[in-house]
Amino acid sequence: MTTEAVVHSDIETRPVDPLRPAAPWSSRYIHRARDPFNPNSVAETLDTAVGLARETFGADGAAILLATDASAVATAAAGSRARQADALQVDCHQGPGLHAIRARQPVISDELRFDSRWRFWAPQAADLGFRSVLSLALTDGDPFGALTLYSKRPSFFGTESVAPGLSFADEASIAITTAVEREQLLKAADARGIIGQAQGILMERYHISADQAFIVIRRSASVFNQRLRSIAERIIGGRSLPDIDVIALHHVAGATSLGGGFDQ
Repeated sequence: MTTEAVVHSDIETRPVDPLRPAAPWSSRYIHRARDPFNPNSVAETLDTAVGLARETFGADGAAILLATDASAVATAAAGSRARQADALQVDCHQGPGLHAIRARQPVISDELRFDSRWRFWAPQAADLGFRSVLSLALTDGDPFGALTLYSKRPSFFGTESVAPGLSFADEASIAITTAVEREQLLKAADARGIIGQAQGILMERYHISADQAFIVIRRSASVFNQRLRSIAERIIGGRSLPDIDVIALHHVAGATSLGGGFDQ
């Protein structure tokens, strides 16, 4: 028997599974999860999220998929079999995590051995030893991923799991998006510093202005199909620069405007 978004009456009236432990979560416990998330890198935040999720909900594994319009990537997992199960979602292009992202709501499977929604993924996940799952979309307005909790017991996740699961997913979503934004800002600042150093070297070498030096870097990036940062690092490293020299000398006289922006 399977359910999605736990709206089915047969689940709501089901007696409590005696094998299911008393819920260890509370709103206070969930909100305390925010502290270990910050300040961390994206990778550290993802690892913290899956670890806390497995511990908080008493699951046998937890994993996070991050998705774009074109693809999904298995990024972090607590438990090697959970990692395999999420990787199978990517390979099979189906599974509860991808389902939760598309549906924008929690997805539950009480028994993977009999779940026909994911006819390629579910049997393989069951072969890994998992019997039930709860997948929760991660969102920043729009879904960008999914947290999936795995259990070796059938019907482990019930209606009482959904509200705290959504609360935890909200906290994790905030932490992940904050970490991504922080990392992007740090990379941008670092790139600007590196490009500024390269501009200084070119200014001294060719007796040109900062604007002209930036045009040399930008034109070199275009000619060699590389990022501005890659060209700047090459200049700073003092590696062989005859090709950049040609571009610089060609543009020194006429380069007077910037145009464009920093490409990290």
